[in-house]
Amino acid sequence: MAIPKLAKTKYKGIGYYKDGLKGKVYIGTFRINGKLYRRTVGYENDEYRTTEKIAFIKKEELKEKILKGDSITKKDLAFRNIWQEYITHLRNSQYCSNKTIETKVSTYNVHYKPIFDNLNISKITNYQIQQFANNCLKTKAPKSVLNYVSDLSAFFNYAIRYKLINENPAKNIDLPKFDNERVYPLTVEESKKLFNTILNYHEELYRGVFTFLLQGRRKEEVLNITWDMIDLEKKEYTIRYEENKARKNMTYLMNDELYDILINIEDKEGYVFKSPKTKGKLENIRHAWKRIKLTAGIEKDMTIHELRHLLGYTLLNEANQTEEVTAAVLGQTTKKATKRYAKVRQNVAALGLKKAFEYLKE
Repeated sequence: MAIPKLAKTKYKGIGYYKDGLKGKVYIGTFRINGKLYRRTVGYENDEYRTTEKIAFIKKEELKEKILKGDSITKKDLAFRNIWQEYITHLRNSQYCSNKTIETKVSTYNVHYKPIFDNLNISKITNYQIQQFANNCLKTKAPKSVLNYVSDLSAFFNYAIRYKLINENPAKNIDLPKFDNERVYPLTVEESKKLFNTILNYHEELYRGVFTFLLQGRRKEEVLNITWDMIDLEKKEYTIRYEENKARKNMTYLMNDELYDILINIEDKEGYVFKSPKTKGKLENIRHAWKRIKLTAGIEKDMTIHELRHLLGYTLLNEANQTEEVTAAVLGQTTKKATKRYAKVRQNVAALGLKKAFEYLKE
């Protein structure tokens, strides 16, 4: 099929045409030794949400392979080789957070490498992936096995995109159904006790960390936040796209409780919350969490992440807020949450958070 006329981008050798299903289809064009190469390097609605910049990176990677005489042939299709290229691609494109990439690498080392490493990916079958899943289920939870298979599927989709294979053998794998929902464990009174214990906790560092978590942020979002992401004058903070699941910069208004903590931190360089020992990033807050629960008299099994559930549960069930408000507070985006409404969304989240704090302080 002939390639339609391409619209130009600011990146050399990258153009695109629009497709009704795929969105912008990016075409990389370059010459090597007089030979013209024109390849599809991604499209707007693929699983990587390819952009002009990502398309350019893919084009340069392909060009470099050809220049090195390293254009992939069937003999090069060992799982280990293509996996390393896949991980390199994820790092270069910055499509995944570093934490996600390290999780994939760990899964590869523990689960994929012993079984698939020397296999030609074009020869791996659906049956082999099903057997892999069945064996994993003997010792692992269904949710974990689903993650292993999903990561394999994403890897094979990468190989399909570059025409290394034709089909994804990790599709249509049978796995047991499971309920991944965890019931919020605390009563209303216990929630209030825990909430107020955090706001008044005697260890300043951890009072700050956990008050920030009570804004609806995830643990890594809080521990990775740096002072250049804080605007005390506007009373705003931004969670960068590398750190959040929305994969875009998210700006929130800070409430008085958080502002009072941040304004009183003396060292306003680097990480907001620093390790008392290394003065670098604070890595571990599990022991502090245990101390906070002990102070609050909470004996139930409750994870740090469930502070988000505390906030969500309170917003929906006690503060009479809508699902849209709750999603805004927790930083959960939908297709309707477009850039046009970003400022409105900030205000909605701030008001929702205020309602939750007022209720929990009672």
